[in-house]
Amino acid sequence: MRRSLGLMLAMSMITMGIPAVAQDRVGVTAAVNLEAEGQPPNKPIEKLVLGQNVVRNERISTFDRGQVQLQFVDESTLSLAPNSEIVIDEFVYDPTKQVGKMTATVTAGLLRYVGGRISKQNDAVNFATPSGNVAVRGGVALIEVKRNSAAASPNRSAPTPPR
Repeated sequence: MRRSLGLMLAMSMITMGIPAVAQDRVGVTAAVNLEAEGQPPNKPIEKLVLGQNVVRNERISTFDRGQVQLQFVDESTLSLAPNSEIVIDEFVYDPTKQVGKMTATVTAGLLRYVGGRISKQNDAVNFATPSGNVAVRGGVALIEVKRNSAAASPNRSAPTPPR
């Protein structure tokens, strides 16, 4: 009973919103399947559980059988497949104006982002990958980063078209 009351309180805090500052708390874990862990800045690695707070600059990792879905305070969601890793670099949201910004670094794996309120703005949601940046405006984005993938060389010339 006490655990479900805590989860209901956490979810209601999401919908109430937080003032427009670079909040440490950016959302909660909405689903966790087996092997998933988080590492908030300057804290030890911990196994993720349902309803757990997710904070700015937290590294989220899944392993062979792990999956996790994050619910952000702007009602966007981010799902990580097995063997994935992401860091939520920045998340700012003003619920009264429904504007904000999110940047994250994807180092490995497959993720699915479903836009919330801040994704309705230009250049508000960005994912950095080893081979470039992905900007999301509204809608849904699927991003895959192969582990240990190298970024494409910026000096690589385009193939010459046939004559």
